[in-house]
Amino acid sequence: MGSGAGFVVVAGFVVYLLLAVPFVLLVASRTSVTTGWLMSVPLVFLPFTLLIAFMTP
Repeated sequence: MGSGAGFVVVAGFVVYLLLAVPFVLLVASRTSVTTGWLMSVPLVFLPFTLLIAFMTP
């Protein structure tokens, strides 16, 4: 990804985070802390991990 595609991927990830984090906070406020953590880890950290894995040469 040397042609600017990395920037597009990171920008898409930031937009995803801007949408996912308020949703996770809404669910966490209406349920238990455990449910909030169980939702937030796969929704936020799994895509971040995949982003790092795909951008590592």
